[in-house]
Amino acid sequence: MFSKTRACRVLMLAACVISITTVQLFGQAVNGTLLGTVSDSSGAVVAAAKITATETSTGIARATESNSSGNYTFANLPPGTYSVLAEAHGFKKESRSDLRVDVNSSVRADLTMQPGNVTETVEVTAAAPILQTDRADVGSKIDSTQLAQLPIGGANRNFQSLLTLIPGTVRPWTQHSQFFNAQDTLSTEVNGQSREYNQLAIEGVNDDERTGLLQIYVPPAEAIQTVDVTTSNYTAEFGRVGGAVTNVILKSGTNRFHGSLYEYNRVSALASLSLAPVSVSTGGVLVYQSVGKPTRQLVWVDRGGKQLAVAGPP
Repeated sequence: MFSKTRACRVLMLAACVISITTVQLFGQAVNGTLLGTVSDSSGAVVAAAKITATETSTGIARATESNSSGNYTFANLPPGTYSVLAEAHGFKKESRSDLRVDVNSSVRADLTMQPGNVTETVEVTAAAPILQTDRADVGSKIDSTQLAQLPIGGANRNFQSLLTLIPGTVRPWTQHSQFFNAQDTLSTEVNGQSREYNQLAIEGVNDDERTGLLQIYVPPAEAIQTVDVTTSNYTAEFGRVGGAVTNVILKSGTNRFHGSLYEYNRVSALASLSLAPVSVSTGGVLVYQSVGKPTRQLVWVDRGGKQLAVAGPP
């Protein structure tokens, strides 16, 4: 009895300690990594250099130091555009700007420091290399610019219609009835795999319905910052997937006011032609009409809607 009571006290104490000392954990699935190597003009690495990464839209800064190999890493950065500043004794400050860090990505920004006064700054504006050499997974991203400027059909402006931009993806289509698929989610196949092998997540949280065929919630395009789609060589945090992992990252706040506005253009002159009217010699039109039965009929009607003739099964 005494041993059980003592064990319960130990467990309660351990739970209290864990709750007090809990740290916030992030996954690469919802964040990105910024890394690089600091060297001088001769190619020798610069150790103990102070590196500061600043998110330009919020002004939030993070600092670290290069290690003995001259390498630095900012892990678990929220997606955004960053600038990096390197400072070291006996060198001019080295700066890199417009570094875009997307979700589930590793962005390399190597810095070459020049000898000089620390009050001087050398700013490099060259773009980051397109070739990804720091990770092995394969995939693509749909950013907020594409979501805002490319046409997205449907009343709910479903971002899934843009998955055709991802190599290896077939055109998304609607599955099941409106009753079962109330969110009007779209299905697709990637690299020849069944749609059942895909996974969609929002901020790293699984959004698939229990059957795995549909999604529970489809966020509006205006609320999405990035759609990250990984199609092969998934990293360790992804599991039970054989097709594609689609991870939707929602927009967060900045230090500026922003919003979205759109409208549907209903100008008839710009609308496509419907199945009716189709002119005939009698002056009537051909209408494909449901008669409330499993069968359908072709009905000739005049301009006033009066029925002239019926074709097809009764």
